[in-house]
Amino acid sequence: MRRDETLETRVARLYDQALPYHNFGHALETVRAGAEIVAHCREDGVPIDEDVVYYALLLHDAGYHEDHLLKGYRSKEDYSAALASTVLAEHRVPQATIDKVIAAIEATQRNATFKTNEEKAVRAADLAGLAADYVTFKSNSEKLKAEWERLNGRALSWTDWIAQTSEVVDFFLGQDIRLTRYYADEYGESVFHKRTRRNLERLRAEKIAGQ
Repeated sequence: MRRDETLETRVARLYDQALPYHNFGHALETVRAGAEIVAHCREDGVPIDEDVVYYALLLHDAGYHEDHLLKGYRSKEDYSAALASTVLAEHRVPQATIDKVIAAIEATQRNATFKTNEEKAVRAADLAGLAADYVTFKSNSEKLKAEWERLNGRALSWTDWIAQTSEVVDFFLGQDIRLTRYYADEYGESVFHKRTRRNLERLRAEKIAGQ
């Protein structure tokens, strides 16, 4: 996947590095995950626009630290999509590509539908961390908890956080966004689902000292 350093330098300013999780580092991690998905699509002959995937992942959480409601947007994804539209237009990206990028960013909303291969790839890349090794999965969960507390202005017990996390992850596990054979094991089961279930079960079972 081709990357644009000039664009990335500008986009980085739309993220708050003080956020524990939804910072520019997270965006770059999803870009790397997206590049792997695009590569697998090519191997399997699945048509996909790599520019749309790249731009959407780079900008999918832009402005996450800002109050989207005060800015007149119903969701953080809507606000990120609006920022993406402005930045990419100024970067002279074709409008047809921008329209697909907006749709792909919108597809990262929890209850969104995703139809095109680009939308599926962006959704899958954004969720890729759920199926990472357990150390990474747990670290991400701790970062998300700290970020939630910061943005909501109150503490949350680890028990309540696990319950909240379980509900969200279980929801995502109810979706099937496989694009290529890479995402299925020798039995035809989703590798993403198996790894994520294993991580979640371990997190649920693990006792955190003092909580």
